[in-house]
Amino acid sequence: MVRSLPRRSLIAAAATAGAAAVVRPGWTQTADRLEKVEILLDWKALPTYAGFYLASEMGAFERRGLEVTFAETQGAASAAEKIGAGTPWWIGSSSGIATAIGRAKGLPIRSLAVYYPRTPTVIYSRTEERIAHPRDLYGKTLGLVPGSVTGEEFRALVQAAKLDRGKIKEVAVDWTADALIDKKVDALIDYEEMLPAELIADGRRITLVRLADFGVRLYSLNLIVNEAAWADPARRAIARKVEDAVQEGYNLVRERPAEAAAQFARLFPRLAPRYVDKSMATVSQELSGPPTGVQTRAGWEATIATLETLGLLAKPITVDEVAIFE
Repeated sequence: MVRSLPRRSLIAAAATAGAAAVVRPGWTQTADRLEKVEILLDWKALPTYAGFYLASEMGAFERRGLEVTFAETQGAASAAEKIGAGTPWWIGSSSGIATAIGRAKGLPIRSLAVYYPRTPTVIYSRTEERIAHPRDLYGKTLGLVPGSVTGEEFRALVQAAKLDRGKIKEVAVDWTADALIDKKVDALIDYEEMLPAELIADGRRITLVRLADFGVRLYSLNLIVNEAAWADPARRAIARKVEDAVQEGYNLVRERPAEAAAQFARLFPRLAPRYVDKSMATVSQELSGPPTGVQTRAGWEATIATLETLGLLAKPITVDEVAIFE
């Protein structure tokens, strides 16, 4: 955490650093220049998205004939909607939940790669609250961010762990950890490598309850593409190059997280090095499992089944409507 601003989240601080990489959107192709494409990321420049930024730093895009820049939006659902619109952005990151929900609503998007085969979302609390199991939330106050996909993931946890939701007090909070620090809530929910890692790196005693450990089977961070763009041979070729380059970036994170953290810290010096180290190590763990970026029918079937059971899909959808398998 930034010492001079103890109540400001590193996520907020990263906004300025990430915005520096953004230029005008769109793509062009000429005979004597690299093909330009702007990738929309669903959050700020944090280690979660290191595969994208490191691919650029490593020259993985340029070696494939691409000149890539990044734009940011606030959340996976927002990214799904913007990429579904197809202009100015037609490719970028989202989550498995937002992709499936958006597809069921008629958004013309499909998943091209899945980087997190299981949700990295955790309920995190001050250690003295003794919340080590979902049922330990009974009688406690949980902060939820309105409109965040993590709220839907909490609903999945309630179902999977057979919780009595009436025994948990839920209040609306913002995107920071201030409510937890100020003891206005007993627990919050977020990706493990984001605010929880920031607090741990800052020396705070934090306990984590990982939703995936209690039966929440959902795909998370993924690469999505607009269907009309995918139908265009030129942009399909660009999308495949983006997929390959980002896989190269995430392979570095997976195999050599310390090296990845050092490179990422140089790109975004406003982020505290201890936070970057902690967060990158967590991202490396999240990438474990199938080869980086691989999505399976079984994984999507489990995700869709969970969302159907929760009543979150506007209409039935199939795996082939959500994901591209080629």
